Amino acid sequence: MENFSIATVFIASFSMLLSLTHSFSIENPTNQRILVLLDDLALKSSHSIFFNSLQARGFELDFKLSDDPKIALQRYGQHLYVGLIMFAPATERFGGSLDLAAILDFVDSDKDLIVSSDENASDLIRSIAAERGVDFDEVAAFCRGINY
Repeated sequence: MENFSIATVFIASFSMLLSLTHSFSIENPTNQRILVLLDDLALKSSHSIFFNSLQARGFELDFKLSDDPKIALQRYGQHLYVGLIMFAPATERFGGSLDLAAILDFVDSDKDLIVSSDENASDLIRSIAAERGVDFDEVAAFCRGINY
């Protein structure tokens, strides 16, 4: 009788272990969080179509103001997010532990980065872009009607 209960516990534990290893596989990722940094929370509603499309694809969006002192991309050496969206072109300094080196390390770790800006980009945003080979024009350039 005692052997039966040990065998039952072993089989139950083994089957639970198999199901857990399957649920954390590369084919079924569980961490689909994206950090969204904003200059102004009004961007959350003005860009809602874009954000809703990401949520419809299964991403969990974590909205924060760019100067939030609790911003972090890593905790205990583990990345908290699979992507970073920066809709904060005027930000000169991010809050928390987020700086140029942290963002570049994030991207170098095969994480995604989307930066939205214009010719009024801050020096920080320009530095991030320049590290990846992108330059912003100092003067706004517009294309006014092209005739063929």
